[in-house]
Amino acid sequence: LTSVGLTRKKVRDFFVSQFDTFEDKKACLIFTVRTQDDWKWIDLYDEELKDIGLAYDAVNISEEKDLSDLPVYDIYYVCGGNTFYILDRLRKTHLDKRLVEEIEKGKFYIGVSAGSIIVGPNIQTAGVSGEAGDENDIHLEDLSGFNLVPFCITPHFVERLGGKIELLQKEIGNPIAAITDEQAIFVTEREQRLIGGSGGLFLGCCFDEV
Repeated sequence: LTSVGLTRKKVRDFFVSQFDTFEDKKACLIFTVRTQDDWKWIDLYDEELKDIGLAYDAVNISEEKDLSDLPVYDIYYVCGGNTFYILDRLRKTHLDKRLVEEIEKGKFYIGVSAGSIIVGPNIQTAGVSGEAGDENDIHLEDLSGFNLVPFCITPHFVERLGGKIELLQKEIGNPIAAITDEQAIFVTEREQRLIGGSGGLFLGCCFDEV
């Protein structure tokens, strides 16, 4: 679970170390496009995966389609954007349940910003992520996440957000892991590890450091 994907060396190196080779692996890059400007981020993700030699298919969930029968991949890479919009589109394309099923079977998941937020118990932390936070401009009512990890994620953490995050944690009651752009969290059934060094804010949760 990351703020900025595989752009940071420690995070990229740790991810690569989890595989003997990428020759027999294939990823699914899941993204949204609300404005033409969003395509620049897709180009960045494309560079990240090509740099490590990981083949992938790209799926635009902004398009109206039923993705409940999406082929099985080794790795699912869910990009950033507006968290409320992304979760809504995952539900409307029926990809939300498919992702949860594949992750629970042991497939590797990479979340980038919003893609990290959605795997927690709820997505309320989206409003305090980064400089401005996400706006719920689609008026999404069901803010429950995939509940695959026992804490909420706040990506793009900077110190000035500490007070807001502490207040939110008291309001929602869930543990919160607020990670910087340099950090990532690696979660399996057996462990929860923090990658990328010091910083961040961890309320009600703790991690082994890599």
